[in-house]
Amino acid sequence: MSRVTFLGTGDYLTLERYWNGFVLDGQILVEPSPTALPHLRRCGLQASDLQAVFVSHFHADHTFGWPFLLLELIRSRRRTPISVVGPPGVQRRLAEMLEVGAVQSVGEMADAQLDVRYVEVDGTWQTAGPIRFRAVQVDHVPYLDCFGFLFDLGGRTVAYSGDVRPCGGLDTLAENCDVLILECNGPHPPPQTHMDVDDVVVLRERFPDPRFILTHLGAGLNDRDIPNCTVPGDFETLTI
Repeated sequence: MSRVTFLGTGDYLTLERYWNGFVLDGQILVEPSPTALPHLRRCGLQASDLQAVFVSHFHADHTFGWPFLLLELIRSRRRTPISVVGPPGVQRRLAEMLEVGAVQSVGEMADAQLDVRYVEVDGTWQTAGPIRFRAVQVDHVPYLDCFGFLFDLGGRTVAYSGDVRPCGGLDTLAENCDVLILECNGPHPPPQTHMDVDDVVVLRERFPDPRFILTHLGAGLNDRDIPNCTVPGDFETLTI
């Protein structure tokens, strides 16, 4: 069995929860959200223990913790490689974030002191550090390439939807996993770019076998609203 520790379970705007992100088995960070670094510490996890970082897409609530995480890796005097996985252009996009934040020096120090291995997803089974994974393109917003992931965790497959609306990519994730970590943003003004409770219920009916764990939650959503799903709290660790 594996462990998933939620550093946050909220969407972009909710005041009830922190921004979505989680860690698999203390080594795989999924989504370097703006609060990822302090919440790693709060959960008793060390950035220096991370072996891979996964980015589903480049919205701010999923990526703006990267400069601080990178600086922490430098401060830890890390000597082993770390993989950073994301959509095509991930290395350029994260470098631009450092430039916009006026901390290009962090990138320069990282180039000199760290072995960061950027991995662009290609839709096949790939490897990043200790984990085998497959990225699946999903529908979220039309101006970004957005992905969910299938993670091979020792014979069990854990899927993560990323930000998503009902689409063929989400079906692919749901039909190929034992556990689906699924966003449920709640009601959203058109055009639809996220899942709501009704969408999750329909997906549950179509794919009854995987365990659903909901994250990226909007205001007011809780486990009483969503049948047959686990809704973790911020900083909670689940065995999967």
